[in-house]
Amino acid sequence: MNTLGLRTGPRLIAVGYVVLVLAVALADEIAGHPSALDATMTLISFPGSILVLVTLVYPLAILVGDDTADEEVTSNLLTPLLHGAGALVNVLVVWAVIAFVRHFRNEARRSGR
Repeated sequence: MNTLGLRTGPRLIAVGYVVLVLAVALADEIAGHPSALDATMTLISFPGSILVLVTLVYPLAILVGDDTADEEVTSNLLTPLLHGAGALVNVLVVWAVIAFVRHFRNEARRSGR
């Protein structure tokens, strides 16, 4: 166990997942967005990539006053970063759920149930 309450194995799996998503997204970008990978990239980084898009990219585009947020997200290296950030959000959500369940379980044990 470490300070975050995770063993080394799950940490390596989480890092591997984020790195794999980044690598596949970068390969997809280099290949020119073949249609077969579009749905796959959305699926492997869902719902984190949608959360990043809605909470960071769109509000930033509104603050800057740019109407081309969709075009910017689908070009250059922003797409791999979006999917990578989505994968990181997914890892953080899973970590938070596990921490909550552990905390709830420990409190239930302390209460005598």
